[in-house]
Amino acid sequence: MRNSDFFNHETDYPELDGERAVEHLRQMLRFETTSYVDTSRIRYEEFDRMQAFLREAYPCVFRRGEVERIGYSLLVRIPGTDPALRPALFMAHQDVVPVVPGTEKNWTHGPFSGDLADGMVWGRGAMDIKEMLTGILESAEYLLASGRQFRRTTYLFFSEDEETCSTGVRAAAALLKERGVELEFVLDESSGDIMDAADYGAPGTYVCTVGTYEKGYVDMKLSVHAPGGHSSNPFHGTSLGILSQSIAAILEHMPQAHISGSVRETLRRLRPVMTDPEMMDLVDRQDEPGLLRWFLGRENLYHLVTTTAAPTMIKGGSAAGNVMPQDMEAVINFRLTPYDTPQSLLEHCRKLVDSRVELTLVQQIGASRPSDTDGYGYRMLIPVLEHYFDRLVFIPVQNRGATDARHFESVCRSVFRFGPFLEEEAISGEGIHGTNERISVRAYLQGIRVLTGLMEKTCIEAVN
Repeated sequence: MRNSDFFNHETDYPELDGERAVEHLRQMLRFETTSYVDTSRIRYEEFDRMQAFLREAYPCVFRRGEVERIGYSLLVRIPGTDPALRPALFMAHQDVVPVVPGTEKNWTHGPFSGDLADGMVWGRGAMDIKEMLTGILESAEYLLASGRQFRRTTYLFFSEDEETCSTGVRAAAALLKERGVELEFVLDESSGDIMDAADYGAPGTYVCTVGTYEKGYVDMKLSVHAPGGHSSNPFHGTSLGILSQSIAAILEHMPQAHISGSVRETLRRLRPVMTDPEMMDLVDRQDEPGLLRWFLGRENLYHLVTTTAAPTMIKGGSAAGNVMPQDMEAVINFRLTPYDTPQSLLEHCRKLVDSRVELTLVQQIGASRPSDTDGYGYRMLIPVLEHYFDRLVFIPVQNRGATDARHFESVCRSVFRFGPFLEEEAISGEGIHGTNERISVRAYLQGIRVLTGLMEKTCIEAVN
């Protein structure tokens, strides 16, 4: 099935000017707000020009909202009438990844053209994620221009460097924490994957993912020194052999797997439509060991219940087949569940490896905190998604990639990753961070309806 087959209620908000919204997105894609780790390469004047355009395109938001510029990031506060309600925050990022030099000729339409062709809007950022930035602003502008009064204070945040260092969101989150702001919920990009639920024991049912947390990231370096020498006398082993045995030991003895709260919620939601007798029995008996075996045995599910390890780098081998190597190094990349920390992983691995192997954490980011799926934000988000996307079961999962959203977990327990622009997989898979990035007008406008509906229910009607 096509993702658009699930679209529903596409006639909602008939006063919303779709042509104008598309034109705004086209203009946004023409600003070359490319981010680089080397900030000297960034054309900050493009951010200035884009932000000037936003003020012109969305006058109600920038007139009614209190606007702060944090570096080149934007924080807009739309005051609500009920101070007892905790604020909501809708976020996106302004920056885009570079176009790989030499690939410009491979684009059907220029990467910064903003062309409208074949029912698509073309350009770098069309799906990552200027469509969400403009979608959030279209929604807020529509509600304000229609004379709607916000009951819940609402923040809109647009960071400058999500694709590189996330300095903008770190500063904004620290600012809100310093001011004592506690958010009701946060909505950021990502997730939104649609798949058949056969792996969950419910073939023929389609699920769509809502990100509720992000795995941690660890690069662990293994280093070993051996005397080397002629390969005819390997009595004490070789550095390569010691390293290989240590890697194998780590892979064979991973930290304990767990059935997380998000997995339990997924199984609860899918139980009424399950048809696989084995899975139904496992769920009904709450057989955790059996469920773990089920998940660990399936490529699409195993990463949901366990920290993963992938050996990715090795160096220092001998230049000749009859010479034993001396100094060797390897790197294992781990993606951590919230049950494991970089330090606990390091201690776990030290017990497994040869005593001659030194372990070092080269990079480390702990897993984010799982968001509350029993709270107000999730309870409001799911019915809105079910209204606009028919015949989909929405399930909470770990987010596949890193987002800026995790930095607001210090001021919010309900941080969700879901970009409601459900483009066809072939288009999104090809274009995000790749060549010919684009979004269909239909998916773009449906995403705006979702954002408008969520903002209306949570910030205008504000029923807790």
